[in-house]
Amino acid sequence: MGRKKKKQSTGDGGQPRRGMRRSIRYEAEEEWPEDRRPRRAEDAPPDIMLRKLSLVEALERLDFQLRAYAAKGRKQVLVVHGKGSQSAGGVSILGPEVRNWCDAHPSVVISWKEAPPRWGGTGAIVVNLR
Repeated sequence: MGRKKKKQSTGDGGQPRRGMRRSIRYEAEEEWPEDRRPRRAEDAPPDIMLRKLSLVEALERLDFQLRAYAAKGRKQVLVVHGKGSQSAGGVSILGPEVRNWCDAHPSVVISWKEAPPRWGGTGAIVVNLR
C-alpha cells in the first residue's frame, strides 16, 4: 500500500498554495449603485431595445411599442437598434430597416433623427411621435 503525501506549505507564510487562493471578487472593493455613472444620460427619452433580435421580431416590437408610447402621449422615444458589429460582414441590418419602417408609418411617426452620442450615437435613433 502506498503512502499518502502530506501537502507541504510553501514556507513563506504569505500566499496560500494553489487552489487555496481567494478570488479576485473577494478582494475587490464593493461598488454601490448610486456611485456608478448612469449608462445613458438622465434626460434620455424612454427606450426600445431592438439589439440582438431578428428582423421580424424587431419590427414587431417596434410597431407595438411605438404605438403604445404614442397612446400614452409620449412625444419622443429612443430606438436602440445597434451598430451591427456582430452581424455578418459587420453591416447593420436593423438600422436601415427601422428607419424605413419609420418613414413608411407617418400615422405614428412624425420624424426621426440619429441619436446624440450620449444616447447611443449611430446605434440609435430618436423618434418623434404623433
